[in-house]
Amino acid sequence: MNPTDFTYYWWIVVGILTSGLAIFFIKKSSVAAAVREALRFPLWCLVVTVVTALADYVAADYAPPAFFRHASAVSLALALGRLSVLAFFDAGIANWLGLAAERIFRDIIQGIVYAAVVFLALSWAGVQITSLLVTSALFTAIIGLALQDTLGNIVAGLTLQVQQPFEVGDWIQLDDGQRAGEVIEINWRAVKIFTLDQEQVTIPNGLLAKSQIVTYTKPSALARQTVFVQSSYHIPPERVRAAVLTALHDIPEICADPAPVVATVAFLENATIRYAIRYFITNFGRREAIASLVRDRVWYALDRAAVDIPLPLSGIELRRPVSVEARAHQAAVAGEALLSTVPLLACLSPTERLLVARSMHRQRYAPGESIVRQGEPGDALFILEAGVVRIEVDGLQVGQMNAPDCFGEMALMTGEPRSATIRAVGEVTVQTIHRDIFCHLLRTNPRLAEAFSQVLAERLEARRAGLEAARIAAIPALHLNEKSSQLLAQIKRLFALE
Repeated sequence: MNPTDFTYYWWIVVGILTSGLAIFFIKKSSVAAAVREALRFPLWCLVVTVVTALADYVAADYAPPAFFRHASAVSLALALGRLSVLAFFDAGIANWLGLAAERIFRDIIQGIVYAAVVFLALSWAGVQITSLLVTSALFTAIIGLALQDTLGNIVAGLTLQVQQPFEVGDWIQLDDGQRAGEVIEINWRAVKIFTLDQEQVTIPNGLLAKSQIVTYTKPSALARQTVFVQSSYHIPPERVRAAVLTALHDIPEICADPAPVVATVAFLENATIRYAIRYFITNFGRREAIASLVRDRVWYALDRAAVDIPLPLSGIELRRPVSVEARAHQAAVAGEALLSTVPLLACLSPTERLLVARSMHRQRYAPGESIVRQGEPGDALFILEAGVVRIEVDGLQVGQMNAPDCFGEMALMTGEPRSATIRAVGEVTVQTIHRDIFCHLLRTNPRLAEAFSQVLAERLEARRAGLEAARIAAIPALHLNEKSSQLLAQIKRLFALE
């Protein structure tokens, strides 16, 4: 074997071994399906290299001079070029060096590697590369004009990668304001975004370079959103603002810092005031769902605060007026029937229940909204008129209540902070009874204190097992009579019955 043949076969063996080590390194570092798919091309190139090298060794006399050697060299160069790019990006070398591994850079580097392989193969075959480039100037100009838009997109893509106004995962919108979407891919020709309508939109890089781009998730994930609501002139703005902020307090996806604000933005001609509810979120992809939840909670909060949301009138509606006295009497009768089903108030006489019913206030709560919160003071009893609520202690659900039932009795009767959070499961309607009413009842009929204390002790004992499982400081399991005596003392002390 002459030295030229020895050198050729030596380089072929070294190249195949190097390729094998690169494949082993890539598979060891990454198991993604896309990487395994990308290894097929270099593997086929290695097969061609081995086959053509064997053919050169066996049948070189029956083929054109150096044909098999050129074929094996080119296929081996292609395999090594592809494997080098895969090893650099997919095996983590780029990450170790702190370099970006965007697809556009991968494609450009891969193209440069393949171009170098082609030039090397042509040079090895005896083609003068310099003369080829000089004589093909006219051809190059024609190709350049034909690919003007494509080359513009490539240059624009490189500019976007250098400046990095956005990255994969950011939410962007062009200056046309039509569509906003999450960036899912940045390549050499275009940027792909995925909208909330589940549509994939491809935007050429050249168009992005000429447009004003709004990035909602940079420089931070905080994004301010605005929801508008209107109220009548006769409702004080501070009353509207307090009700709205209370509703936003119970939405976990709204940031507490910066805090939400309610701004008075306009006095409208239809005798209404417009308010802007401004809040911050970090999950921009859920902005529409959060805005819908904000509107729902604000409606319920304004309804509880007796704040009407005026509607434009397009016609005249005739109604038969109902006197205030008639409406109050109907509400009192319905309230008395509701109170008669509540075990805590079973000790009241019909006259006393009717007195309480006349002072009740109906309130509605949205699904998921907290009616009372653990640890807060309370001075009202809640009668569950319709719906289901769940009981949470220290963030854990320990039970639920169905209508008709009541809650808030411990804080009302003893002055203790709320022992649990009560949260609406669906839409919930409750009737509230203020402490002043119970103060009047107990001072008129002091014997009610003993009846209330007995019922409270029974309810507390029934709930103790669930509370103990969730609270850090569990309620001690005391004898029923002993607990009733303690509660009676607290009731007398709070309502000054001693």
